[in-house]
Amino acid sequence: MKSMQVSVLTLLLMCVAVIQAQETESTDSLATKTNYLDEIVLSDTRLPIKRSQSGKTVIRIDETQIKQFSGRNLAELLATQAGVMVLGSRSISGQNLRIGVRGSTNNQVLILLDGVRVSDPSRISNDFDLNFLNLQDIASVEILKGGASTLYGSAAAAAVVNITTKKSLDDNRLKIGLTTGTEQAQNQGLENLSFRSGNFSYSGESSGLNYSIGASSIFSDGLSAVSNGSETDDFFRYTLNAQVGSSTKNFSWKLLASKAEIENEYDNIFPVEDADFLASSSFETVSLAASYNYTKGSISLNAGHQVTERAYQDNYPSAYAAVNSSVELVNKLTLTEQLYTVQGLLFQEASYEGVPVTNQKDIFANLVYLSKSGFNATLGARAIDHQSFGSNFTYSINPSYVFSFAGNSQLKVLGSLSSAFIAPSLFQLYDTYSGNATLLPEETTSLEVGTEWVKGAGNASLVFFQRKEDPKIIYDMSTYAYANAPSDIVYRGAEFAYANELFGVLDFQLNYTFTELKEGTLFRLPKHAVNSTINMDIAETDNIGLVYAYRGKREEVNQLELDAYSLIDLRYAKTFLGDKLVAALWLTNLLDKDYTELNGFSTKGRNFRLGITYQF
Repeated sequence: MKSMQVSVLTLLLMCVAVIQAQETESTDSLATKTNYLDEIVLSDTRLPIKRSQSGKTVIRIDETQIKQFSGRNLAELLATQAGVMVLGSRSISGQNLRIGVRGSTNNQVLILLDGVRVSDPSRISNDFDLNFLNLQDIASVEILKGGASTLYGSAAAAAVVNITTKKSLDDNRLKIGLTTGTEQAQNQGLENLSFRSGNFSYSGESSGLNYSIGASSIFSDGLSAVSNGSETDDFFRYTLNAQVGSSTKNFSWKLLASKAEIENEYDNIFPVEDADFLASSSFETVSLAASYNYTKGSISLNAGHQVTERAYQDNYPSAYAAVNSSVELVNKLTLTEQLYTVQGLLFQEASYEGVPVTNQKDIFANLVYLSKSGFNATLGARAIDHQSFGSNFTYSINPSYVFSFAGNSQLKVLGSLSSAFIAPSLFQLYDTYSGNATLLPEETTSLEVGTEWVKGAGNASLVFFQRKEDPKIIYDMSTYAYANAPSDIVYRGAEFAYANELFGVLDFQLNYTFTELKEGTLFRLPKHAVNSTINMDIAETDNIGLVYAYRGKREEVNQLELDAYSLIDLRYAKTFLGDKLVAALWLTNLLDKDYTELNGFSTKGRNFRLGITYQF
């Protein structure tokens, strides 16, 4: 039935392509270049500033990089970035994903979708399932690492992942993408087309309104969830989205709505064996973004409402229905040519069936100084009033200095000290079996010191970090319930990233992350991780790329040590019809390495993906 649904969508896309073909300028070129020095980042200060003025090493994944990852998913793309580990990204489609940033757990990474915080209050970590998102709907991603609770509130203790979806366009434009390939374990042939996906989007303008609609689906039936399984576990997801908005000189607004549904089979893990378990989940969201510009600044509104439902049919059936809502009002004011301030109010409310509704009210202010001499600094504070945990306070201090040299080269020295507050999740507090109503909130202090060098097309950064958590919320194996750790927990490490254009034709990127837990073990996360990508235009219309990943030894919760592994992915893309048609071929795990990402779960062997994107 699910395979038929994908086939019907594929047929529909082909029909629309024939009916709606139009001649418009394409933006699908794979060769778009951005000057790193002048690149604009937003997440650091919530003001659009040049990267050279930022006191952080903000990661910005632009639309060009996303296009180069066409045929893959968001989790796989995030896992290529310095300091970011996404456990489950190399397993079966639909696997539970853990984002570890500098050793963190999911509850310490805040996900923003078009400026609105998204989460599922019924999940253990009150986090968001990235499996709901379609990579082809995303225009850019910014990753702000380190404590950012002062600017963004709870959960921003280790990182903020700011995801921006594609905007509606003024001219009518239709885009279609179709992908097929394999999704299987090691030592198998490539003849079984077990992965299929399709997506389309249409945008335009009418009577002063910009609008867009889109849909996508993914189906996979080639891999068992557990490594010793023989039966394949299907995964099916579809998404629908729409947006409408308008913009004038001083006022703009945008209303977005989306819906995603997932149905996936999974296996038993106690003991690890095949099982006919079935999970279904849905995510619906409506959000409004509005902004008004006045003489010396702007005031903006970000409001969102999400409903998430999950049901599990296994030996212990369960179901959850959760609601997450937030409203944020932000004022950005220019005080002088060099001094800016950002102030805001935030209200959040979260609940799921069977537990008390909780809310939180925040007020914050951030002062940004951008000098002409090279010294820049931000100073911020946030007051938090939590319904259950009372008044709390966070702060941030982030100075930096830029040394400019001849030959368009710069050296930036940066440092930051910040704190964060994270309330226990509703699950950790009220779950029937493992909840603990006496839990204290997590409070963290983060320290960063580093440098960033830029010269022409090349850039490099080295950052040392430390995050202290007191108290940390853990799962106590002696009581089988959540508890606060008896002592402080300290994560520390270093990140190195380098990118350059070599020989005028080859874009090279490399990053290395070292992370350790003082007096403890990084469960499932490696101390050493390396990522590297190489992209080269071999002709005006042809591009080839390599993606390399190394993960060092890791330790499971049962003290089992997992071996290190290295993987290589190969990509080839070709454009036709003046860049309107793009064909991309992926060969992942090129050497068909047998490795373990999560103990007891399958990993992907050698697979291929062939995708075609056409834009009218």
